Amino acid sequence: MFRSIHIGIDRYAATGIQWLSGAVRDAAALHALFADTFGADPALLTDEAATATTIRTALTALASEAGDDDMVVITYAGHGSEDHQLIPYDGDIHRITDTCTSLDELADRLSAIPGATLFCALDCCFSGGLGARVFSTGLRPRVASPGSRIDVLDRVTGNGRVVLTAAAEDQPAMESVRHGHGLLTFRLIEALQGVPEVRQGNQVNLYTAIEYITRHVEADAAQMGHQQTPTLRGRLDGAPLWPVLVPGTLYAKRFPERIRQPATADLASLNAFGIPPAVLDAWAGSIAALNDLQLAAINDYGVVVTAPTSSGKTMIGELAALQKAPTRQRAVFLLPMRALVNDKYDQFTHLYGPAGIRTIRATGEHSDQVPELLRGQFDIALLTYEKFAALVLGNPHLLSLASTVVVDEAQMMTDRSRGSNL
Repeated sequence: MFRSIHIGIDRYAATGIQWLSGAVRDAAALHALFADTFGADPALLTDEAATATTIRTALTALASEAGDDDMVVITYAGHGSEDHQLIPYDGDIHRITDTCTSLDELADRLSAIPGATLFCALDCCFSGGLGARVFSTGLRPRVASPGSRIDVLDRVTGNGRVVLTAAAEDQPAMESVRHGHGLLTFRLIEALQGVPEVRQGNQVNLYTAIEYITRHVEADAAQMGHQQTPTLRGRLDGAPLWPVLVPGTLYAKRFPERIRQPATADLASLNAFGIPPAVLDAWAGSIAALNDLQLAAINDYGVVVTAPTSSGKTMIGELAALQKAPTRQRAVFLLPMRALVNDKYDQFTHLYGPAGIRTIRATGEHSDQVPELLRGQFDIALLTYEKFAALVLGNPHLLSLASTVVVDEAQMMTDRSRGSNL
């Protein structure tokens, strides 16, 4: 019997912890694949449901329910800390060691869970660095030698138990705005669905899958200008074969963009593209139907839109941003004037705030929300060209936070005084 727990945390209770964008999607995708394939109801803990208490309770329950012949999977996507803690939703940044889960505790809890095979994937890191899945405490553990503290996972007892970490001790674990997942989890999802390199009939060779994941994560990270090498701890007997995971109803519901029909003039057709119902209701009062320009941009993936005034260009930019917002992928709007930023801020806050979409702004004025921008605590950010250029020079990780960039009045690139900034 398969049993699993999937944990993903994007947004933490503490305001000082940087938001992530793909951790909840990581957990939701793996949960859906296991639920669709085995017809069970695996545990799914995301954001406010993933507190220190609920995580420990779920692991304790798993230890009491699992049998010696079961196959057990535990996945965690979220922040790690530099002093080797997994940070739950309610982790206190001033009391990390008291409110989080250490790798020592995790090793003990994994050792207590029965099962023929136990596989644990940790898509976080312990190295530091903005844009990575780590929270920097500003502290360093007082140890006698600089040896790897991740080595504590080697003491998970029993054969058939492995822990796959997203990166080595001194490396970041990155997210991909392109895929909307952590690099490790994206390749894990691919492997478990039976890519040719790991497939044996209708089964997946777990060892071959881990090798596939490692190779591709290294290549993905290199394309982003980083080094990230997943590490394997523990040991397996033989070469375990798992059934190929098959996406079904739950997976299609959570990720309709991977299984969907083209949009039509009817606004309701945008529901399959991830546009929240509350946003569709807000639009319904002023937009009767989508026009041909908007449909072409949605269905044919328009990158540059050139059209007359009042033809619906602005809504195309909003569609691009709002389609990503429910999946925690951020958007940045670059506008030519402060007045436009402030006007759009009021409009977006009024229209999209009730749908839980957070809009922030930065123009160089006293009301700027730069700290929230740097921590990724937004769904939509509105900035002038110059403000964004200045911030990116000192904080290059901002470029990796946004999955969608909307440039208003792109013809400004030809302006002699401002074009270089844009």
